[in-house]
Amino acid sequence: MAFNKNIQNKDAKFFRFGKFDSVFNGGQTRRKFLKYMMLTGIGVTGTTVTLSLWHKPGFTQVSRQGDWQWCRKCQALSFVGNDSLGACPAGGVHNHRGSGEYVLILDSPNVRGQDNWRWCNKCQVLAFAGNQTLGICAAGGVHNHQGSGNYVLKLNEPNYPGQKEWRWCIKCQELNFAGNDSLGSCPAGGVHNNISSGAYTLEIL
Repeated sequence: MAFNKNIQNKDAKFFRFGKFDSVFNGGQTRRKFLKYMMLTGIGVTGTTVTLSLWHKPGFTQVSRQGDWQWCRKCQALSFVGNDSLGACPAGGVHNHRGSGEYVLILDSPNVRGQDNWRWCNKCQVLAFAGNQTLGICAAGGVHNHQGSGNYVLKLNEPNYPGQKEWRWCIKCQELNFAGNDSLGSCPAGGVHNNISSGAYTLEIL
């Protein structure tokens, strides 16, 4: 069941200063806005926050989901809102120690970006589902995206606020962080291969 928070005119004082990105076009910083909305995510098919900003012209409805974190072992982005942390190709389950909380745009077709990113219900990672191959999964076989929503990522937008250096692996289809010395273990063997990837930017709280 989704939790919808409608911002009414009584909240207009929040939007007095500064600018958001092209999604919001008004208000304070994105970080303050997301904290103001108390973003949470319970399960990939569970709670999300929908921002209904119809009282301001030019606003679109945007759903965002929290509870995404970086795994320090395999460098992939994975969902932490379920009972299982998911199998990690580096062994055991994902280790999110040291990670911030990432917030992804979910089921918002009017938002500019690359869609068809999906959650794998076996290993909990975010993987691209727009190619013929679904990618090797650390839990065995290929990724299974049944039950996933459609996530939109910001691609090749250098001025978009957030954490840079996220890349797509051509072997396993997973999103992984390429800003560390380690390229991370790939479930398809060896380390991630990001040679064909564009540059993704993720929102982080």
